[in-house]
Amino acid sequence: MATAQQTQPQLFADPAQELELCTEPPLPAVKIYLGYHYLFCKQPLKLVPLKRVCDGHLDCLQGEDEANCPQWVPEGPPAGARVSKDRSILQVLNSHTGAWSCVCHDLFTPALARAACEQMGYSRYRAVSSCFTSPLPENSFLPSCRKCLSGLVVSLFCSNCGQSVRTPRVLGGSPAAIEAWPWQVSLQYRKEHICGGSIIGPGWVLTAAHCFNWRVKAGSDLLSGAATLAVEKVFLAEVTPASPKDNDIALVKLHSPVHDSGEPICLPYFDEELVPGTPLWVIGWGYTEEHGKLSERLQQAEVELIDKQSCNLAAYHGDVTERMLCAGLPQGGVDTCQGDSGGPLLYSGGRWQVVGIVSWGQGCGTPSTPGVYTSVRAYLDWISTVRRVSLLTAHSCCTERNDDCALERSPIPIKEKDLFFHTQPPEPLSCFLTG
Repeated sequence: MATAQQTQPQLFADPAQELELCTEPPLPAVKIYLGYHYLFCKQPLKLVPLKRVCDGHLDCLQGEDEANCPQWVPEGPPAGARVSKDRSILQVLNSHTGAWSCVCHDLFTPALARAACEQMGYSRYRAVSSCFTSPLPENSFLPSCRKCLSGLVVSLFCSNCGQSVRTPRVLGGSPAAIEAWPWQVSLQYRKEHICGGSIIGPGWVLTAAHCFNWRVKAGSDLLSGAATLAVEKVFLAEVTPASPKDNDIALVKLHSPVHDSGEPICLPYFDEELVPGTPLWVIGWGYTEEHGKLSERLQQAEVELIDKQSCNLAAYHGDVTERMLCAGLPQGGVDTCQGDSGGPLLYSGGRWQVVGIVSWGQGCGTPSTPGVYTSVRAYLDWISTVRRVSLLTAHSCCTERNDDCALERSPIPIKEKDLFFHTQPPEPLSCFLTG
């Protein structure tokens, strides 16, 4: 097939030369021509020859040249995995470039499908199909035939996360059965409930960073009595002085998987943004009224997503950031409260997803101050990074007195840490799961 170079004059002496653009973007006609031969990097403006797109090396500062590139997946678990909401197109994290890439269907195996599903919190996969992504998303390219002969990418369907035995039927802080929310756990200190958490995989619990010195209890809707399993590590997102309420997220890595006592919740789709008014659910053992006491029985309540701008008005003085969500009811009366921190904000999009983590707020159930939640979708890359780090570090700092175990560079720094709940005196950390 004839190429544009054979029929049109060269604009540059060396078409393979990378061009730094120090002026405004080129005129439309020139831009169309260049689009046949070059990729535009946005910040800073730069032209990269198409033959250097999807070659495994970052040429654009923001990684546009390696984004969404179908690639081979090496044997073993991927560093990170996610699927799109629309067609369940599988993407994996390229550990060398830090970019997310579609997966070439050539030689994709059931073992790789299983590993990808487990990475996303599913215990098994249901089906693998191939899709010809034409047209591909903006700024994405199929690599040359030597890299992906079929031109097909993997569409992956996993199963067994976000499934509950019972469907919740009652609203507004009513008693709940653990069968309806089998991923719910209790973080405990000295056998006292401190925070909630969510099982997101056989060996992982998602919670808030501000919750610690605990035990983890799973598989029961009561707070008392259970067996124990050891916790291996705790990973926290580092909090910055400029935004002390941001990055309220933690991952607890268990020494052994949770099989019988709890089922995982699905992580949210990376490309699905919920709109204000979307029905959501909260669960926990927290106070059933302000200045009350913890509930011995698990509670459930339905709330809705609240527009972030209106949530961020006078009551919160701009403290609600882009990495947070607000949820409650316009008239108030239903909300999370003390003791619910770290628990999930849930969305049923076919399967239950943990879209938020109970983080902070003012009061409980007041109309003008809804609950504020960490947005899990904003931390999907961080969660993938933590899982990758955990595979690379064999040691455990769970009972060490060192407050900061350096792990690896991340867009949101990761800490592995002993945290002591602020109302309790410091003492050796006791890490285990009760279930």
